[in-house]
Amino acid sequence: MDTKNILHEFFPDERIFFSKNKQLIVLMGSFADFDSFEYCQQLSAQSKKLAKHSIDLIMIGIGSEKSKEFFCRFNKVDIQTVIAVKNADLHEKLKLNPGLVSPLPKIMNLLLMCAGINSQGTIKEVLRGYLGDKNAVNLFDPNDDIKIGPFPLFKGKMFEFFSKQEILRPFELATRRLMNMVEILSNWSIYVPDSSFLTQRGATILLNENDEILYEFISDSLLGYSNKMSSPLSFLDDFLN
Repeated sequence: MDTKNILHEFFPDERIFFSKNKQLIVLMGSFADFDSFEYCQQLSAQSKKLAKHSIDLIMIGIGSEKSKEFFCRFNKVDIQTVIAVKNADLHEKLKLNPGLVSPLPKIMNLLLMCAGINSQGTIKEVLRGYLGDKNAVNLFDPNDDIKIGPFPLFKGKMFEFFSKQEILRPFELATRRLMNMVEILSNWSIYVPDSSFLTQRGATILLNENDEILYEFISDSLLGYSNKMSSPLSFLDDFLN
């Protein structure tokens, strides 16, 4: 795909696409997508390191400007790095996976994908959230407040019951996903101004200074936003170390 020319076509006035730095372009589905939340939370944690190594982060999600505002606030993402699009025209132009498409309502298609229908690897990833992963790092520090909605329930220290090692412990990722889900459902009409694009999958593209592709991943499943889910950003290791 001629990624950069297509982006210039869709965003002729976005100066960030004319940068001379490396560019990490993350095409999300809906701002309400579990993948969008989870992936961008990881990217946000690396934002200073990306900037230090002259890598511009650009995230593109489907929704409204209000969706983008809520999304950035909750996920602690710099709103200047996020672009909202109203539909999946860009995704279609880039030939990204639209997810499960059927005569059923879009929300039903999404729920079927949650059950692994036309979404290979989703069930395995859901189970990883409950069982933990020795090859992944922990998500919560001991003093972190674990909030479901506005209510703090316990501290991150509780996960030390399972292990004090810096690994992804049982229920840790499932808890993060529950926190994300409560945020989405509590503000559904804001995150989902149009339910037509709930199943749309995304992509990650890293371009060098000459707009040549250094890395590319095209998602084809729910909760499958990387080819290595235990370390979703490992493809950046060679550029950040």
